Amino acid sequence: MYTTGQLAQKCNVSIRTIQYYDRRGLLHAKRTENGLRHYNDQDLKQLQEILIYKQLGFNLKDIQQIINDTDNNTLKSLIVNQRRKIKQEIKDASEQLASLSQLETFLNKHSDFPGNISQSIFDKIKKTKKLKQLRIKLLLIGISIDFILWGSVLYFLFYQGNLIWLLLGILITVALTWYITINYYHHTCYICPHCSHQFKVSFSNWLFARHTPNTRYLTCNKCHQKNYCIEEYYYLKCQFKLEKR
Repeated sequence: MYTTGQLAQKCNVSIRTIQYYDRRGLLHAKRTENGLRHYNDQDLKQLQEILIYKQLGFNLKDIQQIINDTDNNTLKSLIVNQRRKIKQEIKDASEQLASLSQLETFLNKHSDFPGNISQSIFDKIKKTKKLKQLRIKLLLIGISIDFILWGSVLYFLFYQGNLIWLLLGILITVALTWYITINYYHHTCYICPHCSHQFKVSFSNWLFARHTPNTRYLTCNKCHQKNYCIEEYYYLKCQFKLEKR
C-alpha cells in the first residue's frame, strides 16, 4: 500500500495532482479509519498509464473514457483523432516558421518599412510566397516543354519517326508555352517605385517590356513615371480593381 506522498514520489508528480485525479474519479483511494488515502499496486499502474496518456496529449476527459473502456475501441478512435490534431498543429507551426522567415527577409530588404507590424505586411509575405510557388510551378512546366520538344525532334532525326509525331510535339510545346505565359501574366501585377501604386498593364506591353527576375520596365498609370516596377502576385478574385493601361 502507498500513501498519497509515496505514490506521488514514485511517479514524480505532486500530491495535489494525485488528489485532483482522485476527485475526478481517475484514481480510487482506500480510506483508513483516520481518513487517510492509501493506494495499491493497481492504482500505481493506473497512475502511470494516466501520465503516459497525458504526455501523448490526451485530456482528462479522454483519459477517463480510455480507462473505462475495456476493449480499447475508444483508445483506437482517440489515437486517430489525436494524430490528425498533431499533424494539423505541425502544419500550422511550419507555416508560422515560414512566415517568420519571410517576414525577416522582407524587413531586411525594406529597412524603412514602418515598425508596427500590420496586416499589410503579412499580405505581402503571403503574396511573395504565392509568387514563388507560381514560378516553381511554371518552371516545372517549362522543363516538361523542353523534354517534349527535344524528345520529338531527336525521335524524328535518329529513329526516322513519323513527321506527325514531330508536328504533334511542336504543337504541344507551343500550347504549353502559351499557357504558362498567359498564366504568369494573369497572376502578376506591379508596384510603381515612385508612387507605390499597384497596377496591371495590357498583355502586349507586359510581354515586350524589359525585365529582371523581380521587376519589369513599365509606365505607371497613375504617376505616368516609367521605372522598373516591382513584380507581385495578383489574386484574380481580389476585392480591389486594378486599372489596365
